Amino acid sequence: MLVLIIAWRFAGADFTGRSLAEPPTDGQPAEQDRARPKRADLPALEQARRFIATDQIDAATGVLKPFIASASGADGLDEAYLLLGTALIKKQQYAEASTYLDRLLSEFPNSDLGDRARLLLGTAQAESGNLDRALPILAEAQSLSHSLDIKLAALKLKGEIYSRKKDFPRAIQAWREEITLAPEEQQTAIRQQIRTLVMEKMDKAALVRLHEASPTVFPGDLALVRLIALYTAAGEDHLTERAIRQFLQHFPNHEYAEAAKDQLRSIKGKLKASKFVIAAVLPLSGGRLGTFGVEALNGIRLALERGKETLNLPSIGLLIKDSEAGKTPLKDDLADLIAEYRPMAAIGPLLTRDLQAVAGLATQSEIPFITPSATLADVHRLGSYIFSTALTAPPQARRLAEYATKQAGYRRFCILHPETAYGQEFARLFSQEVRQRGGEIIAIESYTDGETDFGEPIKRLKAADLRKYGKSTNVHTSKGATRTLYTPGFDAIFLPGHSGQVSLIAAQLVFYDVKVAFLGSNAWNSPDLLRLAGRSLEGAVFTDGFSPDSPNSQVREFVDLYRGRHQSDPSLFSAQAYDATRLVLEAIKKGATSGKAVRDILAKTQELPTLTGPASFGSQGTLDRRVVLIQVKQGKFTLLEE
Repeated sequence: MLVLIIAWRFAGADFTGRSLAEPPTDGQPAEQDRARPKRADLPALEQARRFIATDQIDAATGVLKPFIASASGADGLDEAYLLLGTALIKKQQYAEASTYLDRLLSEFPNSDLGDRARLLLGTAQAESGNLDRALPILAEAQSLSHSLDIKLAALKLKGEIYSRKKDFPRAIQAWREEITLAPEEQQTAIRQQIRTLVMEKMDKAALVRLHEASPTVFPGDLALVRLIALYTAAGEDHLTERAIRQFLQHFPNHEYAEAAKDQLRSIKGKLKASKFVIAAVLPLSGGRLGTFGVEALNGIRLALERGKETLNLPSIGLLIKDSEAGKTPLKDDLADLIAEYRPMAAIGPLLTRDLQAVAGLATQSEIPFITPSATLADVHRLGSYIFSTALTAPPQARRLAEYATKQAGYRRFCILHPETAYGQEFARLFSQEVRQRGGEIIAIESYTDGETDFGEPIKRLKAADLRKYGKSTNVHTSKGATRTLYTPGFDAIFLPGHSGQVSLIAAQLVFYDVKVAFLGSNAWNSPDLLRLAGRSLEGAVFTDGFSPDSPNSQVREFVDLYRGRHQSDPSLFSAQAYDATRLVLEAIKKGATSGKAVRDILAKTQELPTLTGPASFGSQGTLDRRVVLIQVKQGKFTLLEE
């Protein structure tokens, strides 16, 4: 049971015979307690108090129920309700207890027993399993009462309820409030209660939230200590190191500080003892970008595991830098890490802006940086030490145009793209590739990014088509009306927008009778596309750099290993980071012992091992990787061609 003894204390007497008219012993009585009149000394109520005090609960209810039945509006009825509620709670008859306590609060809204009744009612609701009903009742008891004891009891009960709901941060918040009100001799026990919860019941996500809520005070210290232990057990040295540094920054004189320093030295020593070090520069601090960073890190780690197993390589340490953490510029942070650990290569960053920021450092330190996701097509313009395994626009446009003109036999195309750098580049590249293969671009239209009504650009496409090959025919409906029927003169439309835009565009194209094949880029690859588009995109084809459904044996092995580790499919970020790491390991296998040697091997080797087969880096520093085709088929993404 919850701490009912706390609630019972405030029911009738405190089981020493003290009258309810007397305030609890929490220091000097409040002014309103001094002014409150003594209650009538009613024999039935006095007898009920004694029965409750001596645990004769049936005898107490036997006295109280007849009194209540015959005492409508009489003096002492509110006390009778309170005493009967107390007795029934002790008998675990919570629903009936709640009835009498509700009657007290509704019939006697100004009773001086209201605070005690709310405390008991909250307890009864909680014990009945109605936790969400109990919490606002206890909040009222806490805020409306002038009794320190009742406030403390309500806070303790709230903490117990939140703990039962596994809402541990709110439980701790309630108990922290309790600490601020409790006498000093009671605070140690409350702190121990919080300590037990933090150290035994909270998961990583809850601990992170707790630390963020109290970064420099108790129990933020406990949250970090527990996180350090969990990260260590999971082998997440970069998270362990970050948590230790946070701990030492905010709690330098803590009893755990020396142990934390020892552990930090151990982590750094283990990394420096590795024969070779590879750095990972990724966004890992929450949000959508953090999700991509974690996916990339998963791919890097899997490549290192497989490399040690299959390539017979010496020990290779992984230095992880969160590109979103820290107040100093990324370049400065990396310069310090490179000077200390001298990595052979770095995987990352993910974003083009970060890649541009570290390009000078890569050249200066002669350490190649391989981005697994920045879509800059010509990374070598940033320096000869910058490489990319990312899927960029040129190979996608080339592969899609090749499929459309050869396999599908399409000859005429329209393009509808977002008015962004991404959309403009794809429109330019696709139209160029189509024309090189003898195809024709009928019209190119754009729309403002974020737009939801695409009627005007669609009408302009139709008008351009009608001037060339499209047909407009008047047909009579069954109701005698005339309808203009549009028949497109082109075969397919290229839509290089993101999944949310494309879902809307596809439906509106169908509405305007633009019934042609739909083509897209890897920005389509999102569950949102299937969820929002319905059947309007059935049969559509788009490009991507990776599919977990591939029959390729290397891909199958990678996918199976990834699923076994993470219980989910690998993303394109995971696959491209895996390839980037695998290529560095290949350079080490070929004898590279410096960053410069890794750079030279990557630049000169023609058949580097990747998940989708042998590949090489082109003159622009981008991996000439194979692009796959995916089709929307029966509401699912289906691999069409590799």
